[in-house]
Amino acid sequence: MRRVQFFRYREDRLPVLFFTLFFACDVIVYALVDSTPWLVVWAVLGIVPKGAVCAFNHHHQHLSVFRVPLLNRLLEVMYGIQTGITSHGWVLHHSIGHHVNYLDQRTDESRWRRDDGTPMGEGEYSLVVGATAYPRMWKVATRTGKYLRIFLVMGAVTLAIVAAAVAWRPLPALIVIVVPMVAMLFYTAWATFTHHAGKKTSSHFVASNNILHRGYNLVTGNLGYHTAHHYRPGVHWSRLPALHDEIAHQIPADCYVCPGIPWNLQQEVIGPPPGMPFAPGSSTADDCEPAVPTAKSFASASLV
Repeated sequence: MRRVQFFRYREDRLPVLFFTLFFACDVIVYALVDSTPWLVVWAVLGIVPKGAVCAFNHHHQHLSVFRVPLLNRLLEVMYGIQTGITSHGWVLHHSIGHHVNYLDQRTDESRWRRDDGTPMGEGEYSLVVGATAYPRMWKVATRTGKYLRIFLVMGAVTLAIVAAAVAWRPLPALIVIVVPMVAMLFYTAWATFTHHAGKKTSSHFVASNNILHRGYNLVTGNLGYHTAHHYRPGVHWSRLPALHDEIAHQIPADCYVCPGIPWNLQQEVIGPPPGMPFAPGSSTADDCEPAVPTAKSFASASLV
């Protein structure tokens, strides 16, 4: 008898198990803890794990984890409650929105330029992209005619669950569920600023920053290999490092940046790792300050 394969890729098993156990802890704390200070402590401690959930929710909505649709819908309900981004929200905003349009800052759903063409700062970008996330999802759905029904149905299911939780235990629900959902939506927007802000938009190879830090990529599922992700967005997250190695010689040296807190406490070096080939020239947009030193700073590295 043939064994049923529920996961498309075995690498997804451990993250899904961890996030499910963490969600179960959220439910237990919500149901049993009445102390406001302890509820707040738990919510604060959950920021980093839920940041990881945000990354893997993104991966899932590029390439679904399970072969069984029902399991994918259940996973999306859990991810929606953990991150504030409901089923097919990333598909609309990101997969068939941002990935299609990110080389055109007039239409990119995660655009880092204002309507007048000037670049936004990190705070402004985070607020704008977070606040417009659902309106832009709706716009993509109505423009393309794709996924609108499942987006609405699953959004309603998620909202009903959250509403029921608030009705039963208002304060724990507010602290453990509602506030983190809103916070993680804007956290996700903030986390994406570094991916593209200040870059040229002439090709996939200059339009993204990469973060080659082991800890960061462990927690985010290799999201630091961002050029590779945009070059082939359908590639599973576990295959991105290998794809990056294939295209590294086409990526300028200033497309490598240092991760933020807490990762930068132990890694301050920026630029491609020693021995990694890179392309000549700069990826920085003409009206922006470079995020890292220019390629001349890495003249000792291998050029291909």
